[in-house]
Amino acid sequence: MAYATVGDVIAQVRVLLEDSDTDLQRYSDAILIQQLNSGLLDSKRIRPDLYRGASAMGTVPQYQVSDIAGNTPIAYDSQFIPTLVYYVAGLAQLSDSEEPNDERATAMIQVFGKGLTGVP
Repeated sequence: MAYATVGDVIAQVRVLLEDSDTDLQRYSDAILIQQLNSGLLDSKRIRPDLYRGASAMGTVPQYQVSDIAGNTPIAYDSQFIPTLVYYVAGLAQLSDSEEPNDERATAMIQVFGKGLTGVP
């Protein structure tokens, strides 16, 4: 799947969360956008070089719910978008109170960190 827009990223997150049924979604778009924005900020902490070409002081883009349907392009290095998808899904799962999800959520977030640093 190509991840050209914010909507593409959120759609793939919903696939990982098994939350694609629009009538029964557990996670709101607002929560997933908040998690996406957190992932972008966290990626700057881990890999500030990803933002060197950005505007003043390597500003990290932040998105809104309207960017999902608005076909807003995601400003992120395409090779790292799959790891960002795992991060967003992992954070969303951590917000669940069900304990069995914690292990899966933690593993997803670790994929993000390892993917950004190249550590297997």
